[in-house]
Amino acid sequence: MKKFSIIICILIVGFLSSGLMAGQVYTWTDENGNLHVTDTPPPAKSKVKDTLEYQEKTAAEIQELKHRKSTREDQKSRESIRRQADAAAKRAAEADQDAQAAGQRSADAYENAMRTYSTYGRTKDKRKKFKKRIRRAFDQAEAAQARASEAAENARQAQAEARGRRKRSKGPRRAESINQ
Repeated sequence: MKKFSIIICILIVGFLSSGLMAGQVYTWTDENGNLHVTDTPPPAKSKVKDTLEYQEKTAAEIQELKHRKSTREDQKSRESIRRQADAAAKRAAEADQDAQAAGQRSADAYENAMRTYSTYGRTKDKRKKFKKRIRRAFDQAEAAQARASEAAENARQAQAEARGRRKRSKGPRRAESINQ
């Protein structure tokens, strides 16, 4: 019951205050120093502090405001897409550098494996004796090659993402409103 009474009071206040939405709003002080804000003119004995005149917007003004808001939202959207494209391009460049570095490490690992083989694998006896060391060097070279391949694939994916975001950032602009 209490909630129902509160809801009724809120609705009554809402209906009574809806008259303040249009017309003039007066701010005045009575003889006791109390501040009043009303839509009715103040009594003659009071001091008027301020009178506000509310003017409703015309349809053209409302349309112009909507158009400005739409334009601002479009600009924010394009800026966001451009920033995302720039970030994707930066990630692509970093991934490309990582892939190049991984490729260089792979080449170095294979060179080291070949050096190990040429040092320890010249004769059958040495190959048998240093078989684990030679195998480890070639395993490291293969692992480095796998990491280089993975880094190159990551770079390709990052470049594809950057190209896609770049295309979206240069995509068609939102059509202007016909009712301008």
